[in-house]
Amino acid sequence: MNEKGYSLVFVLLTVTIFFILGLTILSVSIYQAKFTQMRIEDVESLHEAVKAIEETIAELKVKVENLDLSTPSQLDNDLGSAQSGFIKDLMDRHGVSIEDMTKENKIERNKLFTRVYVISKRYGNKTVSRQVIITNTPSFLKYAIGSREDVTLNGGSYIDGNIYAEKNFYVTNVANYIYNSQKYSEPTSFPTTSETSVLFVGGNRYACNHENGTKECYSISPPEFNKNLLHFTINDTTLPFQYKGPLVQKEREEFIDVNFDFTFKDKLLSAAGIESFNPNPEIQTQYSSLIKLSIPDLLDALKKSFTSINNIQDLPTAIDSGKSILLEGYESPYLDLNNLTLNKNQWLIINGDVFLENSGTSQLQIKGNLLIYGNLYIRGNVAFDSTIYVSGNTSIYNSTISGLNNKEVVLLTKGELEIARINEFQNNFSLTTPNLKGFFYTDSNAIIYAVGSYINIRGGLFARGTEQLIANTDSTGLVINAYRGATSDTGTNIAFTPPTLPEEQQAEQARFVITHDKDVFINRGLGLPLVKKLALIVDKIEVK
Repeated sequence: MNEKGYSLVFVLLTVTIFFILGLTILSVSIYQAKFTQMRIEDVESLHEAVKAIEETIAELKVKVENLDLSTPSQLDNDLGSAQSGFIKDLMDRHGVSIEDMTKENKIERNKLFTRVYVISKRYGNKTVSRQVIITNTPSFLKYAIGSREDVTLNGGSYIDGNIYAEKNFYVTNVANYIYNSQKYSEPTSFPTTSETSVLFVGGNRYACNHENGTKECYSISPPEFNKNLLHFTINDTTLPFQYKGPLVQKEREEFIDVNFDFTFKDKLLSAAGIESFNPNPEIQTQYSSLIKLSIPDLLDALKKSFTSINNIQDLPTAIDSGKSILLEGYESPYLDLNNLTLNKNQWLIINGDVFLENSGTSQLQIKGNLLIYGNLYIRGNVAFDSTIYVSGNTSIYNSTISGLNNKEVVLLTKGELEIARINEFQNNFSLTTPNLKGFFYTDSNAIIYAVGSYINIRGGLFARGTEQLIANTDSTGLVINAYRGATSDTGTNIAFTPPTLPEEQQAEQARFVITHDKDVFINRGLGLPLVKKLALIVDKIEVK
């Protein structure tokens, strides 16, 4: 009898346990179904928000690129605002919010064609947003590195941003360098890019794998490094970047070029107070007449518009005049000063070569825009909040260039650009701490040596390129040589220590790092190169 009672209790307990388990499984299933449905709705809502923003940007882009440049005030009339006009139509059509952030970015609306908008749309408790910048600046500012000729990446650089090669693109896992006038090639890793980088290439893609010495990417036959094209593969579907490489595609947008000579003359006229888009018809006529002169003749014609000095010690008085300053006839090309701060819209025009170098351990600080009729040499520790135009060559050698007050330098040079011996044999690496801050453009070719050097640029680097070969190479356009790992000077050569980190972390020891910075479109204002066509620059999507 007792055994039957125990059996009944056991059966009831078993049934109860299975009943509870069943209810639990049912509850979990219902919860998961609800969660899945909420997740699907959340994803669909996010997709709809992103789609609305992308469609808004596409329409705004078409509108902007078809506008005629007349005056900044006419641009505002063409675009409208959140209350009326084209901007309001976009908001109503796509259900987005468009916030005008031009004033918050301290942009002179009556003088510049730059406009900053944040396009956003809510989804659930979050907001998707994307900043867009309307500007009449050239295309080279959109890329981390690039050239209208070839781009050659030798060795283990790290690039966070897009790459533009209008003709051919070359990549190898060796870094070329010169030590005591002798040429060497050092095996290293291939380059690495960020996840969002895109390689825009118009011609062929070439790659050479050194393969531990079984293939020589370069033969060193004086006076230059020559590519062994037999060891280069062509148009591989996947280029051999280390760990992470860029998406490869053709650039479908029109490349808006820089006319360096025209831009140099435009800035010289701007320094004299003769603006290209001034609404006064008399000034427009004067501008149209003067811009046709050669650069030397234009300087002669405008001399009376400037405060002329022959001695660097006269700069403080000249700055107080409020007019742009012409420095010529000085005895030494060294600007012997600790800092230079020009007034707003004031330019310093230097008729001759210039050496910018700090004195002792003090940083040389330069705030203001410069026009240089000659060559420019930058040495030592210099901080810039400037745009600089150089009619000759530019050499950045044994330097640390930083931004002044979180700004940067935009440096455009007509002649060759060479960057070398920056933070030599420094082995304290960081992907986020730049030692050169700015955009560097040459109307000619550029070569970068980051083998013993450590070069970390926040900004961009672009060589328009010529058919003339770069010194010591068989290349045109832009060439970057970069070792990955620690280096030291033995006195007779460079000693190399490759990284021992996991492959996904080795980019942290790249001796050439560049991170593209879109703030240049906002910060540089009137100093940026002039082009007569508007473009739309789009930033990354943010979800908050």
